[in-house]
Order: sequence, then C-alpha cells, then structure tokens
Amino acid sequence: MLVFSKAELFLWINSQYNPFFDQFFKFNTLLGDGWMTILVVCVMLFLKYRYAVLMALAYAYSSMAVQILKILFNAPRPVKFFENITPIRTIDGYAMHEWNSFPSGHTASAFTLAVVLSYILSYKYSHWILIPLAVLTAFSRVYLAQHFMEDIIAGSLIAVIMTLQLIYWLEHTEWYHSKNLDGRLFGKA
Repeated sequence: MLVFSKAELFLWINSQYNPFFDQFFKFNTLLGDGWMTILVVCVMLFLKYRYAVLMALAYAYSSMAVQILKILFNAPRPVKFFENITPIRTIDGYAMHEWNSFPSGHTASAFTLAVVLSYILSYKYSHWILIPLAVLTAFSRVYLAQHFMEDIIAGSLIAVIMTLQLIYWLEHTEWYHSKNLDGRLFGKA
C-alpha cells in the first residue's frame, strides 16, 4: 500500500484468480460473517459462560465501532468505485455491495474471533492457526471484490486493538471473575 494506490493494488489482486480460489474464498469468507460469531457464542455457552460473554462483548464492541465508521465514511466498494472507469472481475451468483466499504466488517469479525479464541484456548500455539485463518478471511474480501486492502487492514487493526483492550478491562473486573460466569449450559464447568 506504500507503493501502489488502492485502485492499482485492487486491480492487480482482482486479475489474479482461478476457479479453485473462487470457491475457496466464497467459503472462507463465511468465517467473518456475524452468524459465525453467534454460532461460536452459542457453542461457548456449553463450555463456560465466561467465554460466551467475552466473545459476545468483544464482537459487539468491535462491530459497533466498525459499523459507525462505515456510516461515517460511506466509502464506495470496488464495484461502485470502478463503475464507468474499468470493469472488474466478480464471481457469478455472489452478491455485490456498493457502499460502506471502510472498514471491513467481515475482517473485524474474523480477527475478533481469532483473538478471543487464541486467548481462551488452552493450546498455547492456537494463534498460529487462528490468526492465519483470519488473514485468509480478510483477504477473501478483496479477492471477492467486496473491499480494498485499506478496508481489511483497518478492520483487522480495529478488531485486534479493541478486543485486547476489552480483555484487559474484563480481566481487571470482579464481575468477570465471579462464580456466576463459571457455569455452563447443562452442567458445571
């Protein structure tokens, strides 16, 4: 991004494609969908309420910031940005959006999910799997012509910073460490 404009970088990425990646990124982008986070929150209710609360709060916190910024910037997405300038490649049957490009909500969701799961999972190297998955999800948004690189970078930074800030704050509250949050659905933790 320091060398190329957002348009040049997008057009180069947009020209690099193949049928395998079309399908792969259509699936991978779902990891950043809000419904995926809601599903993870529901699963966490069966593990420990504390985890579900952390995931729900982190998602709400970063998503609220991203949605406010989307409205404030009201930036055009690639299909609108390049309209009447140059045709861009899109994937047949994949719904395209025209506005609210900056920052990327899918990217923010994917990174929020990755940071929270890295924090709570006992496997100390989980971040070596989760963060690359979040990066792929972020890149899928550019590959699918939904966002520019600056959108996904902003979405990832917002998510990581806000999620870490929330974790720090929660870890320093009595409420978050109360016995009430040690429970889980259908049994004790």
